[in-house]
Amino acid sequence: MSGGKKSVTVGYWYGLGMHMVLCHGPVDEVTEVIVGEKTAWTGSATGNTSITISRRDLFGGEAREGGVDGTLDVMFGGASQTPNAYLQSKLGANIPAFRGVLSVVWRGLVSAMNPYIKPWRIRVKRIPRAWYPAKAEISGDANPAHIIRECLTNPTWGMGYPDADIDGASFTAAADTLYAEGFGLSILWDQEQPIEDFILSILRHIDGVLYIHPRTGKFTLKLARDDYSAGGLPTLSPSNVLRIEEFTRPSWGEIVNQVTVQYRDGQTDKDDSITVQDIAAIQLQGGVVASTIRYPGISNGTLANRVAMRELKQLSSALAKVTLVANREASGLDIGSVFKLTWPPYGITEMVMRVARISYGELTNGQVRIEAVQDIFGLPNAIYTNPPPTGWQEPISPPAPCPAQTVYEVPYWQIVKDVVGEWPSLLNDIDPTEGIVAAIGARPSADAIDYHAMRWTGSAWEDAGRGTFAPTALLAAAMPQGAANISIGLGSPIDTDMVAVGDFAIVDNEWLMVTAISVSTMTFARGVLDTVPAAHSAGARVYFVVPHYIGHEYVTGETAQLRLLPKTGRGELSVSSASTLSRSIQQRFIRPYPPGNIKVNGGAYPAAVAGDITITWANRNRVTQTANVIRQTDGNITPETGQTTTIRIYGGASLTTLRRTFSGLTGTSQSWTLAQIATDGAGLDGRIRIEVESTRTDSNGTFASLYKHTIETDRAGYGLQYGNYYGGI
Repeated sequence: MSGGKKSVTVGYWYGLGMHMVLCHGPVDEVTEVIVGEKTAWTGSATGNTSITISRRDLFGGEAREGGVDGTLDVMFGGASQTPNAYLQSKLGANIPAFRGVLSVVWRGLVSAMNPYIKPWRIRVKRIPRAWYPAKAEISGDANPAHIIRECLTNPTWGMGYPDADIDGASFTAAADTLYAEGFGLSILWDQEQPIEDFILSILRHIDGVLYIHPRTGKFTLKLARDDYSAGGLPTLSPSNVLRIEEFTRPSWGEIVNQVTVQYRDGQTDKDDSITVQDIAAIQLQGGVVASTIRYPGISNGTLANRVAMRELKQLSSALAKVTLVANREASGLDIGSVFKLTWPPYGITEMVMRVARISYGELTNGQVRIEAVQDIFGLPNAIYTNPPPTGWQEPISPPAPCPAQTVYEVPYWQIVKDVVGEWPSLLNDIDPTEGIVAAIGARPSADAIDYHAMRWTGSAWEDAGRGTFAPTALLAAAMPQGAANISIGLGSPIDTDMVAVGDFAIVDNEWLMVTAISVSTMTFARGVLDTVPAAHSAGARVYFVVPHYIGHEYVTGETAQLRLLPKTGRGELSVSSASTLSRSIQQRFIRPYPPGNIKVNGGAYPAAVAGDITITWANRNRVTQTANVIRQTDGNITPETGQTTTIRIYGGASLTTLRRTFSGLTGTSQSWTLAQIATDGAGLDGRIRIEVESTRTDSNGTFASLYKHTIETDRAGYGLQYGNYYGGI
């Protein structure tokens, strides 16, 4: 609540300008800006541009650690890129244009309450498309064959080999296979390591080999896949094998029966893992023998699952390894080539082996030395199902708009009790012809903390303080006008357990006071303060008054515009996502209270009346009745100085024809006699509408009560009984 209380500085917003160089460029696209592990912006920037980011709520708003608000210049590093204007303004005109790299320049707020900058991350997409663009991209990731080729040929940061040194056929075949398998990689190379090590990491991902072909002298890429027919493979046997130097097969105690593949999930940008097991091997070995393999280039669980099965199949099998020396008949084999081994002394017949290393010998010694392993590499035919979702859900709700909200001009009683009660001198500071507004907002979720009110100044939204959520519900049944006190059920409640006897409620524009609470109903006193009873339909919204005062005085006729921004632990609703509440100022503070206890011919809101029509009421006093809440049925109170009562009576088919006005009334009753009725042309029978309001004149002007009583009733039952009487006037 604000209004008269001095503001206190409890912290500061922190801002700065910074230049961040991200990677070699140009790149294809910038898609996301993440600050402090929270997404500040998503979109698509495909060329040099400036992005406006306004997320002051990103870290919890100014009540916690603030957020970010400013401009991000994205510079793709093209050949024609010019120096950044902001950097020139700070560093001078003679600065680099930073071509050849992707960089960003930020200028704006970075936090509140905390002077330490949170980590920034930028999500970037780049696919090497210079060669074979049709197969370069695989579901948003890069084809590994394209990655390897670019590392070999890039003249700036790669090895700089010419295209003529690349075996195009082998790379094309590998690219086709990887594309068909959906085997794309998304990986950041940001460590100081030889480029050969990076290429080796890619080869481990795809289970491939890269070598210089001994006959062509070109870089050749080959994948270990089940892409051959065993019947057409060359055979090494005692006829062409000079000797076997080593033949081994691991025992069951040496094999791995559980494999965990760690990967980087592309959606969450977090490390994740997949674990697969060989149940039979676990039972045979009597326990789990585990191995963890890290594949940071894999970006989805489906591919990670397939690769985990590939590794498990290899590690859980007792694969034979052989080192042999053959004659020149084996010189046609290359690294990755597959052959059949037959060696009767070991009981081996046509065992399919894959070459791991090969030495072709020398001119003086033509022996070929081969290291090979039994071949079961390649992606398995049977694959476990994709990893299921974790089932974990974020327990904290995102900030959402208030499901129900309103704004009203604050009545005199509330200002005196709630505002002036704390700061008595403020009453003299309030211009009596102006107004103060208050907002009410309902809680959007159970974990919503409070809301931040924003006021429109005519050119921008500015801070108007923080507010507490108010209880609200819907009327379960219609509320008639005539009930001075009513018990009624409430539906769709929000926080109504916080309501207490004596609290105020607002239905449409009528204020009520809670007088009793039961399990299923609440009892209200009708038309309290400066309002009057009115009819309300079933389903009308009931707001229980927990106001947030907007500490700004509005002039008469001005329209107050407000937006409420609820906050949860995940941040605060952006001002652009909130709807606008509007209220035109009507000088409510200075207007007199309307009369109370209105009766027509002794009845409150009668359905019909006969004879002379007598209207009675009880005066009210805005200034003196602040100690207690006066109800509609309470007795007369001495009115304010200069305060009178005005009565207007309408008739006609639409009840809009003014028949008579009684003004300047200082008592508590007024009759409309049959003679006056005849003179006013009301007719003998028919329906009439009676309006009763207060009027006061003082040094500030003449003011009528903001709300007035309206009674519609039938005047009937006379027939021709009084015809001569009327005729004699």
